[in-house]
Amino acid sequence: MEQSYKILIVDDEEDVAEFIRSFLSLEGHRCEVALNGVKALEKITGDKFDAVITDIVMPEMDGIVLCKEVSKRYPGGIPIMVMTGFTDQHHAKKAIDAGASDFISKPFTVAEFMLRFYKMVVEHGNLVKRKEAEEQLSYLAYFDNLTGLPNRVLFFDRLGQITALSKRDSKSLALMFLDLDGFKLINDNYGHDIGDILLKEAAKRMLGCIRKSDTVARIGGDEFGVILINIDNPQSAVSVSEKIIKSLTKPFRIRGHNCSIGVSIGIGIYPEDGEDVDTLLKNADIAMYRAKTQQGSAYQFFKASW
Repeated sequence: MEQSYKILIVDDEEDVAEFIRSFLSLEGHRCEVALNGVKALEKITGDKFDAVITDIVMPEMDGIVLCKEVSKRYPGGIPIMVMTGFTDQHHAKKAIDAGASDFISKPFTVAEFMLRFYKMVVEHGNLVKRKEAEEQLSYLAYFDNLTGLPNRVLFFDRLGQITALSKRDSKSLALMFLDLDGFKLINDNYGHDIGDILLKEAAKRMLGCIRKSDTVARIGGDEFGVILINIDNPQSAVSVSEKIIKSLTKPFRIRGHNCSIGVSIGIGIYPEDGEDVDTLLKNADIAMYRAKTQQGSAYQFFKASW
């Protein structure tokens, strides 16, 4: 077997535990023995194992309780094989419900045991990989892979939810669209690697300008969005805009290069600039393009009276 596993064997019959350890060790696996469930938990608390093999009937703590406790200590899951002298489905179901991956009835042959053991760890490994792949796909569906910020999908979803809550609670919010001025020149002059690093650093700086309850997202390219919730008045958006401008216009030192950018910010206030998401989005976007016409880092409200 190419892969070596660290295995905890739990059985109150020492000769049985040593017998299992002997043939697993011959396969190149590292094995430790615990003669009851309590001792097993002590070992698990202080060390990490790739698999657990445990008897069901043991003094102090039986295998069913042990399975439950092991599962708590390994939230990501760990393959557990339960050995039992019982052949009825009731005990098998109890073991599986408690967190066991498989069970094998005593007495068993070495060949049967190894077949079941390898099948268990391989299936568990495949399950873990599939879960990790699903989590990665889920992450990529809602977060920007470069900056780690929410992407446009999650941003618009949050905006819809926050707008609904603001309407219910008669609260105001500010929607801000940001465009990094001069970013294309950075990419053209220094390459996309430098540009990517700048985007990541810019994202960090923007996060430092808002509250934890607010949202910064990368909408795409060098465009970002900000949602400020429960604002008292439009001046709250002014304060954040000025912080962002001050932060982003400081030069970025990246791989020996001093990179400078500006930022244009368009601001829409809910509900005055739009009582629905689409109107608010459109008006904040219009405000951003007005800010860009000022040809320097600036912010602009949709309503000039703010």
